[in-house]
Formats: sequence, structure tokens, C-alpha cells
Amino acid sequence: MCSRICLFSACILLSSGDAFAERMRIVVGGANFRAYPVAVSDVELASKANDSIKKISKEFLRLVRRNVDFPRSLELVPPGSYLSDSRDSARKPYFKNWLNVGASGLITSSIGGSPNQIKLTMRFFDVVRGKTLLTKQFEKPAELLHRSIYEFLDAVVGVLTGEQGIYSSRIAYVKRMPRGKSIFVATLDGKEIERVTAPNVLSLLPAWSADGKHLFFTSYLKNNPDLFQLEMADRKLDWISNKRGLNIGAAVSPDNSKIALTLSIDGNTEIYLMNRDGKKLRRLTDSWGQDVSPSWSPDGSQIAFVSSRSGNPHIYVMVADGTQQRRLTFQGKYNQEPDWSPKNDGQITFTARDERLAYDIFLVHPKTGVITRLTQDQANNESPQFSPDGQQIVFTSTRGPKHGKKLYVMDVDGSNQRHIVLDGIHIETPAWGPREIN
Repeated sequence: MCSRICLFSACILLSSGDAFAERMRIVVGGANFRAYPVAVSDVELASKANDSIKKISKEFLRLVRRNVDFPRSLELVPPGSYLSDSRDSARKPYFKNWLNVGASGLITSSIGGSPNQIKLTMRFFDVVRGKTLLTKQFEKPAELLHRSIYEFLDAVVGVLTGEQGIYSSRIAYVKRMPRGKSIFVATLDGKEIERVTAPNVLSLLPAWSADGKHLFFTSYLKNNPDLFQLEMADRKLDWISNKRGLNIGAAVSPDNSKIALTLSIDGNTEIYLMNRDGKKLRRLTDSWGQDVSPSWSPDGSQIAFVSSRSGNPHIYVMVADGTQQRRLTFQGKYNQEPDWSPKNDGQITFTARDERLAYDIFLVHPKTGVITRLTQDQANNESPQFSPDGQQIVFTSTRGPKHGKKLYVMDVDGSNQRHIVLDGIHIETPAWGPREIN
């Protein structure tokens, strides 16, 4: 993927060793948490930069500033507040000016080379201490320069939090087409968007493997709702489950060895478990109601799912072998689409329909059953999915001036809700993939 293409060199320099980095570490979502304010200075150009390089540098700067505050851990210091000084440079910033505008961190960039092979150096500074925390160098063609941004910002988040950022992850989603529904995969900023299934076939419910190398989905490619596996590297398509009736809602275990899914072999929808190759099928639920939408706990020991065995759809939890099935939600009459946070102490997000018949997104604690509402009074909000770090949730919403579902993202506490700009509307069931390994 991105790290395989024209990468010249990449080095991380922690100026005072691991102990210094540890002192810098912030706990996202902690009691005293505040997003780390980062400024992004203007790009420094090589002395012989032509008009093409100047144009590329402007787009590069726009993308860096646009992407900085996507994760919950960072916020962009508004560029309109920046001060200019002749002593400031990409290698040796004048830290006093950046302190005066409220920046704790600073990102600088220098660009040279040609459009076919841009030479880029990016640096991250601790403004308060006047220290260089990170330096990375790249050589890439201009059309791939945005991938350097993702890699660098992932490393910045890693320096500050001890956990790699999520810029390298992608989101799969379903989009309505003139003659069917197709599955697309996009980067978080919509810079790269790719359709991965046929435009004239009904394909639904994408789900990632734990390593991000495969995408699972249900498709009517062979005139039945069967489960397929798509290898992302070479686009090899495998037919995983073609049982009679429904083969839907695949969820891959955290260790990447098993798939939980919904089948209707005997006419009723139940949760089953099978190996990654579709073999060794085992039934986990057996109720008169509909059992659908499995989601694994982060340690793989439990599975959340939806069941109507109590009369209305509610969220249930069971041990991964199908034992100890228990009802988790008791509020509302229509709870669906659970997704378990990847954090060890994380909650389960789900969609519920309220008394006004509006759909909104909630959290429920898997042990206590305490429910927290995340969206309200903003049209219909559905299909929540956690980010790989468990700090954000992607979902669909019908809010806004255009009709139809669009993709939105919010922090895990419901704050900072914003639109992810993709190509069009009528988007369904997003699936946030894991981080890519560089």
C-alpha cells in the first residue's frame, strides 16, 4: 500500500530519549484531558522551486491543516492567528512566536524536487521546551504526497499518546448506485475513494478482517445473499458462505481466526460461528426471535448481538461459545446495530429508535447496562462504528441541506460531530478498518 510506493527514507528522532517522550504523553479522554494544540507553519520551499512546486506546496499545506485535528488527541491552532518573523524556519522555528499564539506543538515542512519526485521533510516540535520530537523525510510523486501526511501525523499521535494514530486506517461503506448498491473504500479525508464491488449488483454490510487485509460483505452476485471475502491487495474474491437463505452480518474475531455471522438455514435468523475459510460451522443462538448483528468484544471472549426474543429488538451479550446469553438493554423498543469498542474498558455503541420514531446513537456499558445518548434532534443517525483506537465513532446521518444519508464522525463522548466529505449521498453501514501496518 502507501508505504511500498516510492518511500525514500523515514526516521523518528526523539531528542531526549524515551524518558522525555514519556513525560510528553497525554491520556486521551482522561479526567484532565484537553486536545493538544498544534500549529502548522507555512511550507518552506527550496531555493529553485518553480511554479508547479509552489502550487503543490499550497495543496500540501491545505491537506496537513485539514487533517491535523481529525483525531481526538489533536487540535489545530487557527492559522489566522499566526505571527510572522524572519528568524522562523522549518528547521529552527522561533518558538516564542508559536507560544504566543497558544501552540504547544508545531509542525513544519520543507519541499523541493520535481512534481514526479517531491522531496519532503516534516518536523514536529515541542514548542514549550523548544525540542525536536520527530523528523521524517520522504520522496514521492506529487499525487501520492498526501500519504506522507498520514504517516507523519500517525507518528505525531504516537509520540504524544504512545499509540499509533488512525490516519492510516480506511472506511468501507455502501453507496446506492443506479442499478444496485456497491461497496467503496475511502481514506478518512476522502482523498482516495475506490469502488471495490460491481456497480450493478446488490452488495451490503462490509466488515474488515482484524489485520485489514480482507473485506467481507454480503452480495447477491450469485442471486442469493451470500458471504464473500475480498483480498484487498490483489482483489481476489472468495465465496465464503452460501448456505440457504441469508448469509449476512460477518464479524471477524480479534485474533482473525473466526467469523461470527447471521444465517437463516432453518428459516429463522440465528448467530453462527465458523472458521475464516467458512468451515466448522457452529450454531450459537437458538431462540424463537430474530438473532442478528454479532460484534466481538476486544479480547474475543464475548459477542454482542441483537435479538427480538423479548418481543422487540434489544442488545444482548453472550460468551463466544454461545453460553450465558443475557439481555443488556431494557430501554426503548428498537435497539440494533451494536459495535463493541476495541478498547479493553470500552462500551458498546448502537442505534435506537426513540418515541418520536427518530433514530439516534447511544452507548451502553457491557457490565452495568448504563446507557448514554450521543446524538439527538439532528435527523436520523444510524450504523455507528468505532475507530481503531476507540476514541471516535463513524455513523450515517440524514442531517444537512441534502436529502439522503451522509457519513459523519464524532468523538466517543458525542462531541465534535462533523461531516466526512465523500462523493455524494445515500451512504450506508460504514465499517472503520484497522490501522495499516507501515
